[in-house]
Amino acid sequence: MATQKELIILIALIILIVALVKIVEFIKVDVVEADASKFVMEDLHSRYSGADIEIITIRELKNDADEKYFEIKARVTKNYLTPCPERMHIYYNYPVQNFVAQPTEHITRNCEVCAEGTCTIAFPEEAIIASHTFAGTEDVHAYTEKEAVYPSVSEGEEQWTVTWDSPVITEYYVVVVSKSGEIVSVEEIQKE
Repeated sequence: MATQKELIILIALIILIVALVKIVEFIKVDVVEADASKFVMEDLHSRYSGADIEIITIRELKNDADEKYFEIKARVTKNYLTPCPERMHIYYNYPVQNFVAQPTEHITRNCEVCAEGTCTIAFPEEAIIASHTFAGTEDVHAYTEKEAVYPSVSEGEEQWTVTWDSPVITEYYVVVVSKSGEIVSVEEIQKE
């Protein structure tokens, strides 16, 4: 039989083990959405300096070990105020998980949109490209090749309106592109 002294040491060891477990649980880092956003934005700004960057979605998930992590989808647009903006969607898992993240999704590149199949203009970058590359926009395309010409885009319920303007040219163009990928109208407007 254990002596009273050994029994006290055993109880003290058990209390010490329980205390250590509680301390480890207390110290264990809690993954916070703000930390995830900050990490992603810092990484994207270092990789794509000068690009227009935005976090689109953040989803809180659990891995197989029941630990919280965030799945983050970000948008990176290079050359936004040009005739040929490049839009990408980049995916992150924060903290990094033991599986391969989704590859970068290229929405627009090489100044092409709706190259295959059904055409849906879902993003402003697509509307910018469509507004000067689709059939019926030849005059707009010639205008975009002039000096200091910039697009501005607004979204309607069923269409995009792209205005091409320049501070040094006496006219501008307004192009309406349906979200189903058709040119609705092209209007040249003289400045007064």
